[in-house]
Amino acid sequence: MDCLANIRFLDALDQPINGLVHQLWVGTLLISDFVTSTDGESVWIKRPIGTIIDIRVRSITSGKYESKVKIQLIGEKTTFIIRSPKVLLKGLNLSAKDVATGAYIRSTYVVAEGDYLSRIAVDNNTTTAELIRMNSLKNDTDIHPGQVLKLPVKQTNITSSPENKPKPQEAKPSQQEKTKIIVVQQTDTLALIAKLTGNTVDEIKRLSGLSNDQLSTNQKLRVYDRQVKSATAKKTEEKKPVTPKVKQDASKNKESTPVATVESPEIIDSKHSSRNEKAIAKLHPQAKNKIRKFINDVYEQHQIFLVIVQDYRTYAQQDAIYAEGRTKPGKIRTKAKGGQSNHNFALAVDVLPVWEDGNLHITGKGVDEKNVSILKKIANIGKANGLAWGGDWKSIYDPMHFELNTGLSMSQLRQAVSSVGGNPLKVKYMEK
Repeated sequence: MDCLANIRFLDALDQPINGLVHQLWVGTLLISDFVTSTDGESVWIKRPIGTIIDIRVRSITSGKYESKVKIQLIGEKTTFIIRSPKVLLKGLNLSAKDVATGAYIRSTYVVAEGDYLSRIAVDNNTTTAELIRMNSLKNDTDIHPGQVLKLPVKQTNITSSPENKPKPQEAKPSQQEKTKIIVVQQTDTLALIAKLTGNTVDEIKRLSGLSNDQLSTNQKLRVYDRQVKSATAKKTEEKKPVTPKVKQDASKNKESTPVATVESPEIIDSKHSSRNEKAIAKLHPQAKNKIRKFINDVYEQHQIFLVIVQDYRTYAQQDAIYAEGRTKPGKIRTKAKGGQSNHNFALAVDVLPVWEDGNLHITGKGVDEKNVSILKKIANIGKANGLAWGGDWKSIYDPMHFELNTGLSMSQLRQAVSSVGGNPLKVKYMEK
C-alpha cells in the first residue's frame, strides 16, 4: 500500500518556514529538490508505507545539503510536521538581537494545568473566538497543559481606561436550549465532559453553580443537551491526513536549520480511531503513549489495525462483571474481583484486530482462533513497548490483554493507589 505524504516546516512559534531549500532522498535516490511554499509545505510524494525519507536541508553557510531528520511513511495520507526549535524566516536563523521589537513582538501563553480558554482570553484582553482562530483550534476545549498558544499582537501605541476597555464576548446559548443532568465518573474532568457534551467549561460551571474546576465521583452536573457529531457521521467526508508529533533534538551545528525526530504519531485515521483515543484517554499517564505506540507499530509493521475493546474499569464495574455467571445471569467472564485486575488501575487494555472485512470478530466461547493467531503474531511488538502480554500467563490465558509492565503484585498496586488517596492516575511507577 502506498502513502501520500507531505512535509510541513514550522518555526518555534508554529509559523510556516517559507523559502526553505531542501531535498528528499530514499536511500541513494534523490526524489525531490524543492523550496517550501509560503505555508511551509514541501512537495507531495507517493511511496510505499514504511519507506524511510531522508530530509536534507541546504546549509546557509556552506551551501551543502545536510541530513537533518529521517521519517518513516505511515497511513494512506499523512502530513509530517517538522518544527524548528528556533524562530526562522525563509530558512535563516534569527538571533535575539535580530528579532523585531516593540508593537511587532508576537506574544505567547503556555497553558497550565486547569486552564480553560475563556479565562486565558480574559487575562490577555482578547476573546475565545480570536484565540481559536489564531491557533487553529477545533473548539474552546482543544487545549492541554504545556501547549503554547499564540496571542494577539500587543498594541503599545494605544491606551484606554479600564472602564472603556471592551470586554470579550462569549457566545450566549439560546434561552430555549434544553439542559440535562449527567453523573461524574471517577476519571472525568470538566474539560473532558465539556468536549463530550458539546458544552464549554464556563457553561457547565455556570449551570451547575461551580466555583472551581474540582469534581467528585457521582457528582451531578447540569449541561446543555447538545448533539455532538460522532466519528461515524464523518464517513462521507474526505479522509484527513494524520499528523505525527515530533521531538526536537539538539543540532551538532546549532546555526543550521530545523532538526527533528518523529515520535509516537497519533493513531492512523480510521473509523475505529476515535474509539481507541477515548479508551486511551482513561489510562494512566505512563501507559497512554506505550499503548498508542504499540497500536501504531502493529499497523506500520503488519498493516493490522487493533481496536481497544476493554480499558479502565472501576472496582464496582469489575465486581459487576465478576458477578455474571455467579450471582447474576450470564456466563462467567472473569476470575478477577474488584482490585484484582490491572484494568482497575488504568494500566491495561484488551484489543482485537480488525479483519479484512473491516469488522471485529469474537465468538460466544471466547476469542476466535484467527484472532489468537494474529495476537500471537504481534505480541512481541507490545512487549518491545514495555507491555506485558496476557498470552504468556499460565493460570489465566488472555491473549487480548496487554498491560503496563510494573512488576508489582495486586496487593502492591492496591497499596500504591491507596497511598495517593485512591486515584490510580496519580501513582508513579518504576517500570520494568
